[in-house]
Amino acid sequence: MGERTVGHTKSWNFTALEDLNNSDSFGLISGLNLDYCGNEICSPGHFYGPTKRHSYLIHVIREGKGMFRRQEKEFHLHKNQAFLIRPEEMTYYEADSEDPWQYMWVGFHGYAAEKLIERIGFSEDDPIVTFESTEGLYPIMMEMLEASQLTYSNYLIRLGGFFRFLGRMIELGGKPGDRTKLEYPQGVYVKQAMLFIMSNYAEKIKIDALASQIGITRNYLTKSFQKELGVSPQEFLINIRMERAAELLTSTALPVNEVAAKVGYSDALAFSKKFKENYNLSPKSYRETKPEISRSSAKGGYEPKRL
Repeated sequence: MGERTVGHTKSWNFTALEDLNNSDSFGLISGLNLDYCGNEICSPGHFYGPTKRHSYLIHVIREGKGMFRRQEKEFHLHKNQAFLIRPEEMTYYEADSEDPWQYMWVGFHGYAAEKLIERIGFSEDDPIVTFESTEGLYPIMMEMLEASQLTYSNYLIRLGGFFRFLGRMIELGGKPGDRTKLEYPQGVYVKQAMLFIMSNYAEKIKIDALASQIGITRNYLTKSFQKELGVSPQEFLINIRMERAAELLTSTALPVNEVAAKVGYSDALAFSKKFKENYNLSPKSYRETKPEISRSSAKGGYEPKRL
């Protein structure tokens, strides 16, 4: 049987919550899911990488200096700057040897992630944003980290803090005029398709028919989804079905075949195979495995399963 463990580390210089995706909290509608967050006072020369991450990851520098390397390009950073790491992107970063940085971070995934990072001010070519100040972000981060219990109330506190943290970053560093930016037609089509999928995921949905219903071609809809959300319509549908299935498995006693039917799968074996691809556990094992928290008082005491 697999494990669903959330890590909580708290020491004088390092505090983090990791593997939050292993909890019983789901982001079916929000499109943004918090995977991990933390704060660290780095020692001189401290480094991480080269490595790849599975989530989007934003570091915000509170004090000091350091270096961030991405695609062989180096960025020398300082207080009130932030750097972005995209999923599956090879990166390396290192604290200055004389004035090491102190930073906070949030790791997240979801179909709205790409649009969010654009709103903050990041781009494909420039993974750096400079703020006039980072005032107000640290107290929000500490509130999120203190809400470490795997309870629904703490989940809401973390989620609320996460959105406040992101909103504050947009206020501090977002592109000029972004709050009044008009939505282009592609975005409208994607929203229509998303709403239809979220309302009808239990039914047999053909992407060709969905595109035709909206009034566009399948190719145009797919390209629009990739640009807006970073996934295809089919991948979005599967993600919605799997998240709903995980919720049903932990909140009801329905047999696996009935859970499969409720999320649009007539073949329980096909459903189980797809579920295991997404959660690394069979539906039965997922139901039987309760989320637990692993606490540590030193960095390295908990080994994240997914970063």
